[in-house]
Amino acid sequence: MNWSKSEMLYERARAVMPGGVSSAFRARQRPVPLFITRGSGARLYDVDGNEYLDYALGHGPLILGHCHPAVVDAVREQLDRGSTFGCQHALEAQVAEKMLGVLPWAERVLFSNTGTEAVQVALRLARAATGRSIVIKFEGDYHGWMDSILVGYRHNRPIREASNSREMLATGGQAESVLQSVRVLPWNDTEAMRRCFEEIGDEIAAVITEPMQCNVASIIPEPGFLQSIRTTTKAYGALLIFDEVITGFRLAPGGGTEYFGVAPDLAVFGKALAGGYPLSAVAGPATITQLVESRRVLHAGTFNGNPIAMAAALATLDILLKPNRDVYARLHCLGQRLWTGLRCLSYQGTPVVIQGAPTCFHMLLTEKPIRNYGDFAAYETTRNDLWAEAALRQGIFQMADGRWYVSLAHTEEDVALTLEKARRAMDSLSGGGKL
Repeated sequence: MNWSKSEMLYERARAVMPGGVSSAFRARQRPVPLFITRGSGARLYDVDGNEYLDYALGHGPLILGHCHPAVVDAVREQLDRGSTFGCQHALEAQVAEKMLGVLPWAERVLFSNTGTEAVQVALRLARAATGRSIVIKFEGDYHGWMDSILVGYRHNRPIREASNSREMLATGGQAESVLQSVRVLPWNDTEAMRRCFEEIGDEIAAVITEPMQCNVASIIPEPGFLQSIRTTTKAYGALLIFDEVITGFRLAPGGGTEYFGVAPDLAVFGKALAGGYPLSAVAGPATITQLVESRRVLHAGTFNGNPIAMAAALATLDILLKPNRDVYARLHCLGQRLWTGLRCLSYQGTPVVIQGAPTCFHMLLTEKPIRNYGDFAAYETTRNDLWAEAALRQGIFQMADGRWYVSLAHTEEDVALTLEKARRAMDSLSGGGKL
């Protein structure tokens, strides 16, 4: 494939934008960050005329694929009515009602624009509801880029006990004061969590976690782990917050809560919620969200409940949650076929490990599954980087960290073609690539 136009546009962008990208994660793409002209269904098209089967899906939001007609029509209709009002409109309550219909543990919904914003709302609610300040999170989990929670994300030395050391900071310019209010724990370690609560349980406002560690090789919780968090938080009067920005409306209609069978006190949603438009939400019981209604907790934002994003969300949820449509059964079937086919690949004796859930999983070139952050930190990414570029040259677009998503736009024929292209990509590495 030729990427000369993407290379030219990248150099132009670098002259006026730091690194030439609007999000640091995009800079990882090789051989060059792609410049896209359009998306359609399960495919992307770049400025050089290359076509890709898309399994990155905008980093997760496009669960219906690109430009689903129902979403496009809903957005176009709303555009004729107005883009933002600074007032209420009917779509907000309609979307909230749709969400609560599949979240039986929740009673109210608060809307924001990004996952990062919604996480901040959830943390603020938890601290106000409990009168405590410390939040527990798990190493590797990403809960947005705000100073207040961007800790224990990509540190070099895996931890064995609760930590708030300086190495937990994730970026230059981050206020060290955040370490006073956050403790980082190892994932899937019930005993470490128990010891932490025994030490400072009366200071802990909440535990926040992804139901599945989508940002750390899609590590699933060990049997009983999520339930142990639920039991411990209740025993100490702390809240459990699920960050469902990725898993929400992707793993199941009720997200990770339904998929793993454990209900939180608060949950944060984003990505798939609006099918590609910027919208996030916090769902929870009225006893907690009333703190916003009583104005004890501030929840504000010019673009909160934006009607264009809400129109997209309502159209997306109408499709995902329509009774008897078997949307999730189809998504899981497609994902399982892709999962099974990719797992049959290998490179010079190095197996392919697939882990996660059928609709969101990681493909890793390694001898054994990644079960914790220690495995993840030790994982040599060179193999995956070469594989991702080889797959791109065959027309497979995936996330740089090895993550794959499937959408309702993918077909069985797409999966078959993808597996054929994947075999060719692996053969090209076997014939001359150095892993």
